[in-house]
Amino acid sequence: MELNTVAKRRRTDMHIVVPGDVITTDTGFMRGHGTFTVGDELVASVAGVVQQVNKLICVQPMRSRYVPEIGDVVVGRISEVGQKRWKLDIQTRLDAVLLLASVNLPGGQLRRKSAADELLMRTMFVEGDVISVCPLVHTDAIKIMQQRFSEKRFLH
Repeated sequence: MELNTVAKRRRTDMHIVVPGDVITTDTGFMRGHGTFTVGDELVASVAGVVQQVNKLICVQPMRSRYVPEIGDVVVGRISEVGQKRWKLDIQTRLDAVLLLASVNLPGGQLRRKSAADELLMRTMFVEGDVISVCPLVHTDAIKIMQQRFSEKRFLH
């Protein structure tokens, strides 16, 4: 019984908005993602759930693409082999980058990557290979990945 009342309370606490809905007219709040201001009104720009953290109000969209976080294991397909990097299609808004320096060498060797390793990049991964990696750095423009496992992990 207790679990059901908590679930009902959570459903009623959610504030769902559509684009154009006025979220608040209080000027003491900062606008976050999914909102814009018109005069003194804070208005939703996407359909979703209103989230408030202290004085920041955001609208979390109902549907959005997956954004990998640091520590997730992500599956990606090699789309391009470049100079000291592979470009990965991870089915997000932007492609990710796997740097040669972030890849474990065959046999688990720990050493600095050389020009010879750069020439042998296509022996490690080629276009079309599906591999698992972990996000290392995430910025708005690029996602840099690292290979987490000591051996190659191809997914078929």
